Amino acid sequence: MKTVKQTWKRSLGSTQRHNHRQWVMALAVALTCGAGLTSCDKYDLDEKDPEGWGSSIYSWLYEQGNYSNTVKLIDDLGYREVLAKTGSKTLFVADDAAFERFYQKNNWGARSYDQLTTPQKKMLLFGSMIDNSIQMNNLSTIQGTPLREGQCMRRFSALSEFDSVPILKPSDMPDNRFWKRHRDSGKNMVCLEDGTSVPMLLFLEAQMVNNRITNDDYNFLFNNSVNRQSGDASVNGINVVEQNIRCANGFIHRTDEVVTPLPNMAELIASKPQVSIFNRIMERFCAPYPDSKDLAKTIQYNYLYDQNIDTIYTKRFFNEKNTMDVRETPDGGRVPARLLFDPEWNSYYSASIKSTGDGNAAEQRDMAVMMVPTDEAMKAYWEGAGKPLSENFASWDDVDDETIIKLLNVNMLPSFISSVPSKFNGILNDANDPMGVSTADVDSVWMACNGAVYLTNKVFSPTEYVSVLFPPLINRTMKIIYWAITQCKYNVYLNALGSDYSFFVPTNNALLEYIDPCSYGKETLQLLSFRWNENAKDVRESVYAVIYNYDPISGIRDSLEETRNYDRIVSCLKDILDTHIVIGKVWDGEHTYFRTKNGSGIRVLNATDEPNMTVEGSFQMNEGHPLHISRIYDQRKEVSGGNGKVYVLDGQPIMGTRMTVRDQLAAHPNYFGKFLELLDGSGLFETVHNLGTGNEADNKACGGDNLSVFNTYHYTIYVPSNDAIEAMQASGQLSSWEKVEEKREAGNIAGADNDSVNIIKFLRYHIQDNALYIGAEQESGDFETSLINSRNRFCMLKTKLLDDEIQVQDTEDIKNGTHHTVTKQTYVEDGKVKPLYNIQAREYLYNGNDASTATVLYTTSTAVIHLIDKPLIYTDGN
Repeated sequence: MKTVKQTWKRSLGSTQRHNHRQWVMALAVALTCGAGLTSCDKYDLDEKDPEGWGSSIYSWLYEQGNYSNTVKLIDDLGYREVLAKTGSKTLFVADDAAFERFYQKNNWGARSYDQLTTPQKKMLLFGSMIDNSIQMNNLSTIQGTPLREGQCMRRFSALSEFDSVPILKPSDMPDNRFWKRHRDSGKNMVCLEDGTSVPMLLFLEAQMVNNRITNDDYNFLFNNSVNRQSGDASVNGINVVEQNIRCANGFIHRTDEVVTPLPNMAELIASKPQVSIFNRIMERFCAPYPDSKDLAKTIQYNYLYDQNIDTIYTKRFFNEKNTMDVRETPDGGRVPARLLFDPEWNSYYSASIKSTGDGNAAEQRDMAVMMVPTDEAMKAYWEGAGKPLSENFASWDDVDDETIIKLLNVNMLPSFISSVPSKFNGILNDANDPMGVSTADVDSVWMACNGAVYLTNKVFSPTEYVSVLFPPLINRTMKIIYWAITQCKYNVYLNALGSDYSFFVPTNNALLEYIDPCSYGKETLQLLSFRWNENAKDVRESVYAVIYNYDPISGIRDSLEETRNYDRIVSCLKDILDTHIVIGKVWDGEHTYFRTKNGSGIRVLNATDEPNMTVEGSFQMNEGHPLHISRIYDQRKEVSGGNGKVYVLDGQPIMGTRMTVRDQLAAHPNYFGKFLELLDGSGLFETVHNLGTGNEADNKACGGDNLSVFNTYHYTIYVPSNDAIEAMQASGQLSSWEKVEEKREAGNIAGADNDSVNIIKFLRYHIQDNALYIGAEQESGDFETSLINSRNRFCMLKTKLLDDEIQVQDTEDIKNGTHHTVTKQTYVEDGKVKPLYNIQAREYLYNGNDASTATVLYTTSTAVIHLIDKPLIYTDGN
């Protein structure tokens, strides 16, 4: 069997290793000349010099006498033949005096030329070389069709990923579970840092002007160690002091110091001891990926370095852009969490999709930024603003992946040109709010080949660390509801810092007892007991539910089966979320009723007496008992910079009632019986909702006798008393279905039809959009009813919600005056005195036309019923 090295040798024959580089570069030159990057296509560059041009690059350097270090690099690396002939190269060079300064201060440990290793020599020569002949004023132009003048800030150097390949000792490897096997082996690992070419970073006048990067920006980016003037140019932060030295085979640009390749952001951060905490956290999300199945890189490495290893690796970070195919862990497992981008990626580009035919324009145009806090800042945050973290986790290393990734990602900025100091006001956080970065927050700037690292003296935390999402994010007992938040994409909504939220959060324990609203249309109620799946391989499989037949009176349950149906589970959890979110300040204690996100009404008592605070949904009010708040997290703006309070429920979630409007009216026949009689004969109730598609299969089953005028909203129903309706009927103002039938039997069809229409108009006029609860925040206005007038407009009611009643005016308000809800009349049920207002109902539509088999909610509507002192009178002038 042939070895990996022998396979490579066979494919290249007797070609020398440095000639392999020359062959690759020659091909690149040929291609770029054809693309019009220079005017080299006018000449036979291998045979003669262009007229009027000087000597070759090598000759010029040799003849000057003070570039002996660069000449030695060329000779030692076998590149004299290339740079002594005509060709197409651009070289940034420093004189011998600059090299002497370099030997005194470099961190490679090389104090003279003789101490340089071969990889270091390659980094110095090829890292300062471009495989093309380009004048300084053209270096900021991205070639192609069309030309992109003033847009290029990064160009790929001639440095190959194989010119300097790290060999990691076990102690050098990141300390996480993906590297553990290699660390424990005790063996070194050949590991490419990225596996792509290393670009050089250029700051040129046209590019800076085009991207509105100021001289002050530049000075700040290089730690105010320079004072840039218009027209200045730099490469990797090194100033170009003489531009466009024209040679027969390219250009030399002279620099005042030695140009060295920049590391990528990940390696740069890893090299800095003052950010060890942040680096340790970040490196949780990287792994060594073995070479591809064809072992192309391994074969090339073995040939170039005369080795015979089985495989080489590439260090990669799990990231949302899925660069370099890191959708799975190296062993094919689920990625724990993803960074916004891969800080190890030399060829980083900010565009989400690289345009076809765009070449490497995206990589050349921009790079990234990472804001990295010092260890001191991380420690201060842990004890200060991040106190909720330290209360839940022993140390930074113990913070779970899903929580800590938020912190990392908010400090990863996708565009460098949009994040320079003059544009700090435009930097937005994960909620698209201003992040508040200032130059005083940045102690130093470190430049990398794929971005800038801002060393910050404070921690910029994600919005979730201050919003009402923080407690469910960090608390393991709330994992199910947090999963629901992410699956329903409610993160942005609940992170809105301009709102005040009262967020009631059921724990995993509370979600063990949730009555499935899809069972309200079945003979037997069903209980969904949600469970967390620790072994889920797919995030969509993280939650399942055990289904029980359930008797809410006896509490007896019979286990039926499990469901792992994603749509069913998310449908239920979304309804739970919508029932637990209130936009408003429950905590001020001024009101007792609140409308939730889905329009349901909840009642909160003792909001300012936190140990005795309770909340009830319509199910708890009608059939259950108040739920006690087990804990409160204060995430208000004045406390944490957040957006509200979190109220933890540990016993049961807030639930919607199974009682429809008809159920509630029927439960109070002494007061609502006559109104119900009219509704029963009106045809306004339905058990299957017709969507009007013409296909019966599209129709939706109802959870009971639903009002057909409801449409995914919240409503108020004003019900006149039995006596009031009978008085109208006795006076002839309103007919009854009995009299309608008598007219019809007597042959008075027109009269019967007219009476029938008037009854339906009467009923519709008492059904108002917007659920108004006595005890809620005051509001007033003109509200639509479900009645449409002759002008095809919804008839309106003037309504005023006060602290202790609702006042309503109809179109006959001059005659009838103001109508009032009846708040003093009560009834007794189960030994309790109850009012005849704020009576809640909820109606359900299911995603199917058979309620007995329904498993997924289609939509819901809610209503609140109030007894009023007299009927509302409609005239067509309304």
